[in-house]
Amino acid sequence: MLLKELISLPIYANAKVVAGNEGMTNNVQSVNIMDAPDIINYLKPNELLLTTGYAMKDHPEALLSLVTSMAKVGCAGLAIKTKRFLQEVPADVLLRAAELHFPIIELSLEQSLGDLANYSLSHILEKRTDELNYALTTHKQFSQMIMQGKSTEDIIEALSLLIDSPVMLVNQQAGLLFRSSSMTEELYQWLPSELLTTSAAVGTHNSFTVTLLQPSYVNIPYSAAELHPITTFQLEGYLVALTSNNSNELNNLTKHAMEQAANVIGLELMKKQAVKERSRRYKNEFFSDFVDGLITSEQELLHRSKNYDLLNHPVYISVVAKRDTSFDSLHPSSALESDGRFISERDRHYNVLKSEFSKLDLRFVLFTKNEYFCFLIALHASQDVTDSKESKFIEQLKQMVRSLSAEHSIPISIGIGNPVSQLPDIPLSYKEAIEALQTGYDARKKQFVQPYSAKNFNNLLRMIPKEELKEYYEETFKDLLSIEGKERSDLLKTLSTFYNTHCQLAETAKQLFVHRNTVTYRLEKCERLTGRDLRDPVESLRFRTAFSMESLFLAE
Repeated sequence: MLLKELISLPIYANAKVVAGNEGMTNNVQSVNIMDAPDIINYLKPNELLLTTGYAMKDHPEALLSLVTSMAKVGCAGLAIKTKRFLQEVPADVLLRAAELHFPIIELSLEQSLGDLANYSLSHILEKRTDELNYALTTHKQFSQMIMQGKSTEDIIEALSLLIDSPVMLVNQQAGLLFRSSSMTEELYQWLPSELLTTSAAVGTHNSFTVTLLQPSYVNIPYSAAELHPITTFQLEGYLVALTSNNSNELNNLTKHAMEQAANVIGLELMKKQAVKERSRRYKNEFFSDFVDGLITSEQELLHRSKNYDLLNHPVYISVVAKRDTSFDSLHPSSALESDGRFISERDRHYNVLKSEFSKLDLRFVLFTKNEYFCFLIALHASQDVTDSKESKFIEQLKQMVRSLSAEHSIPISIGIGNPVSQLPDIPLSYKEAIEALQTGYDARKKQFVQPYSAKNFNNLLRMIPKEELKEYYEETFKDLLSIEGKERSDLLKTLSTFYNTHCQLAETAKQLFVHRNTVTYRLEKCERLTGRDLRDPVESLRFRTAFSMESLFLAE
């Protein structure tokens, strides 16, 4: 109960607050009696201390220290029986108490400290019992509403009527979910933006109060908002009630009602999430088996695909997204997967990705597989999904990647498979999307959109360590590489052009703007330096391969 409520009891009829009036709204949870100098070591927060001041009658500075320490601990106040050992509270103590907003109360001589303590504790316990009964009754009322099929919105309305205050439910990003009828549009629009941004920024699992500052020309009878968290396995949002009182003056019964409503809403959300999670797990298992090629029956595939509206579309395409964490290879981390915070964050990513993808106005199914968020998309036959400036689809995905990073702090990259026309061919598109994503990471990219393209010869060469490429290159040309300057350049260019013209001497001379005899001379010199027959098919392949390697390691 509040200190001002306790002091208003008949037994405190002649008590007088002499300092720290601002702290009379402190909560009192217990009462203690002290006439020992070291009592501060035993005091607890929200405790009212009763004393005669006997231990400090010859040491007034000790009382000053006690008041300072009690305020630091968070005690509710100090009640002193004056006119016995202390004639009055010293002025410096009153001044310090006023500075700290710490209540000091002068007690009359009529009542003993024991009677005051017993009466106070009895009243505190009685009120707490009433509050607990109220909390149980309220919880039962809200629980019965859920069992009767009432919605969360109905609970919000019932809570608003119960506490006689406008109430609303906001999500973790401070977006409005539901509001009571007393939370009118005008009142909601009046709410300062700081209230919603504060709820999103705090992210606490404890209730708290936000003071509402309003302009002088606005006549709204609310000065504070009480926020109670809605939690499941993570913070889901806040239950917000407007009040004309500050946090300490807010009726405890109101707080209990909000707490019970928040608990019931949290349990209802958890039940709905369990159903949704079971459905999502079923979907993930089906599509994981599908893209892995484990569903071999076309009849089973067609039957189960009906649930996701994947039948009878002209074009299908797979898109795979992954959160950028590092350039390591794309394998799930068991340490992360076992971390509850990671799972909670992953669930947030799932919901945000689904929301952002919905804005693209495409028919899709989203499922998760290891660290990937996988989209199976049904496209119109006319939609362009190639990697070109004219591709609206590619540009939409790039814009989504930018939006996820800027607005949600989720850095992701995307791989896109080639379109397929038959449902059973989707696993091929999925594997291409995974390969495209890995290609982007291999190129040290971040926050990219990478369409699939078939590997050419250079792509295959990039899979070989550069040290081995260089060794092969040097072994191919041997002593030709020991020649310096323009002569080596001329020999290599002549040899490369010779192979590019399919070993035609006349065409080689024409492209190099030299005489045919010059080409012959240079090629013979290349044969002597390398020890290889230039027209031998095996050696020809070796030289062509070495020339393809050149750009991969000489560029460093």
